Amino acid sequence: MTATEVAATMLDLAAIGIVFAHLPALDGFSLAEVAFLYGTSALAFALAEALVGPVDRLGWHIRDGRFDVVLIRPVSVLVQAATLSFAPQRIGRVVQPAVIVVVSCAALDVDWTAGRTLLVPAMVLCGTVIAGSAFVAAASVLFVAPDATVAVAALAQGSALAARYPMTIYGRRLGLLLTVAAPIGFVSWLPALYVLDRPDPFGLPFATRFASPLVALLAAAVATLAWRAGVRRYRSTGN
Repeated sequence: MTATEVAATMLDLAAIGIVFAHLPALDGFSLAEVAFLYGTSALAFALAEALVGPVDRLGWHIRDGRFDVVLIRPVSVLVQAATLSFAPQRIGRVVQPAVIVVVSCAALDVDWTAGRTLLVPAMVLCGTVIAGSAFVAAASVLFVAPDATVAVAALAQGSALAARYPMTIYGRRLGLLLTVAAPIGFVSWLPALYVLDRPDPFGLPFATRFASPLVALLAAAVATLAWRAGVRRYRSTGN
């Protein structure tokens, strides 16, 4: 993790601290609750970025011809694309959000039943799959539009930032869109409502709080199909 990344996270936390210095709650959520949402979603996205984040550089590898070499190797194309630009500091990015999760869990005023306790690692795991699938699906666009690298990276970063806060701060329409259609609400927001013992402000069925595993499977399936379609449509830079 670079000093810039540490500083960026600290600025995020400082901004949250400033809000709570003037308000008792953020849209009804306490500091510990917001920190829990922030930590779990940030951890899921950090893990996803560590695993498949480099796929957002696919456009560069297509333009410089390196991707042609990937296709002739007897190894999964996706695995190779995810490791072409691997940087060890990506692994270090999971440390800060992991610490935030632990500290926020200790500060939460909830009854830590077995169900709530087990749901925390489960939601991070499912969130990682959902976020990683989103990265791969977005990167699949680069097979036909390799110059869209910056746009794909911006989309991934924007999704990560939006998932860190209560969906209610975006208003009902946008909040529902982000929750269900994006579907970043299944990364942390919906399962967190069960952990925090809170009603759903959007009135979604209670079962949606436990739907992240299903959404993760669907997201992975869509990402796989998109990636395979992209590989089939790919044309070498020499063609």
